[in-house]
Amino acid sequence: MKYHRSFRVQLFLSILGSFFLLVLSTAYIVICSQKLQDFSRQIFEQERFIKSVQEDLTAFEKPLMEFLSSRSSNALSRILIDTQAIRQKLPAYRQIFGSPVDLKERELYVLIFHYLNLAEEAIEEKRGRNIAAYASLYEELAVLKEYINREIDAVSTERYRSQLDVYERFLAESGTVQLWNFIFIISMSVFSMLILLLSLNRITHPLVKLSAMTRELSAGNFSIPDMETGRSSVDELDQVVEAFNHMKGEISKYIEEIRWQENIKQEYMQEKMRNMKMEGLVRHMEIYALQAQMNPHFLFNTINTGMQLAIVEGADRTGEYMDYMARLFRHIIRNKDIIVPLRHEIEGLDYYFYILKVRFPRNLELTMECDTAIQDTKVPVSILQPLVENCIIHAFKDINEDNVRRISVSGTMKEKYLVLAVQDNGRGMEKEKAAELLHPQSIDESSVSRIMGLNNVIQRLYFFYPDDPAVVNIETGPEGTAVIISIDTEREPCLAF
Repeated sequence: MKYHRSFRVQLFLSILGSFFLLVLSTAYIVICSQKLQDFSRQIFEQERFIKSVQEDLTAFEKPLMEFLSSRSSNALSRILIDTQAIRQKLPAYRQIFGSPVDLKERELYVLIFHYLNLAEEAIEEKRGRNIAAYASLYEELAVLKEYINREIDAVSTERYRSQLDVYERFLAESGTVQLWNFIFIISMSVFSMLILLLSLNRITHPLVKLSAMTRELSAGNFSIPDMETGRSSVDELDQVVEAFNHMKGEISKYIEEIRWQENIKQEYMQEKMRNMKMEGLVRHMEIYALQAQMNPHFLFNTINTGMQLAIVEGADRTGEYMDYMARLFRHIIRNKDIIVPLRHEIEGLDYYFYILKVRFPRNLELTMECDTAIQDTKVPVSILQPLVENCIIHAFKDINEDNVRRISVSGTMKEKYLVLAVQDNGRGMEKEKAAELLHPQSIDESSVSRIMGLNNVIQRLYFFYPDDPAVVNIETGPEGTAVIISIDTEREPCLAF
């Protein structure tokens, strides 16, 4: 960087030059004013001196009159002091330059000294009680005092007349000083304006170009050419131009990158939507598969029990058993709805309870409590029977067959929530296992083997109520396990596949 091109340096030099001129003009004005003051002081100094002497003589007359009339010691002291002061004030010798006014002034000083001498003689005569003498001297002092006053006035008048030419010269000098002051002020103002305009032009010219380029950039035109650097006489502006050109290039690259990322994001969102639709279809198929299939193990046990009953007891009870089994099959298969009334689930659970009681007549107690008023509430299909079956398969595993096995199903309303609970007195499950089951799973985490049972019910509830993580909960312990479903009756289930 060339140091002399720095805007700060140029501005500093301009201010320094203006300050130097201002100091010169101020010094000239001060010198001229000082000369005028000296000239004025010289003109009026003598006049003030004579007037002060006249005032002193007037003040001297009062104590003199008081002493001559009453011989007051205070008046005498005052006379002596004033006399000494006036004598010291008057010049003992004054050079005469041939001017009539100066000559009269010299004679005036002589008269004043004579006046003081006569006053001293009158005082001495007063002390000697020579009344006629000091009375005569007092009259002479009065006449001399009047003459001195007239002479002082005459000298002042003559001096005033002689100084008229000097006063005209004084006025001319004052006018000259004022003119030069005005010229200096105008010159400084013009010089400052020129410096300001020059500085503004150096700054505004590149800034106008920058403003035009910013308007182009705001309109989205990033193809405009860069501004040329080195054209300005100020280095700071060249740096701003370089930074602007760099910024324009970086913004252009950034916008292109954002467009590229946006295209990728749109493709990703489209792919995600396709995956979500696929997941919805798979969930839908899981529901239909749940409605269309029965656990092969359960079917085998059921048919085997029916065959044993047919052999032992005869055809009537076997027929009743097979009738309930047929009802259960028809109940599962005939309904194709995803959301059904709660009574539909209770009806299928009644059929299932009959079959379980036949299979486990001695050590299985099944209870169901559900108010008739809430049985029209809509719930997802097949959410109770798989929970009861899960209790039969897992809860009572490795349990002594002589122990009574209890499964209770209940349905109640708590404010706006329909609370369904399936509880057993089995061996319970580990806390970690319960937490794993309650974890929402994506389609990649699900498996075909879990299309039946507790895990399927939990994941379907999460699917239908994605904004309510507390829709299902598991309470487990040594005394058994309870699966609690809380459905918000004021919120419609999610059915958008």
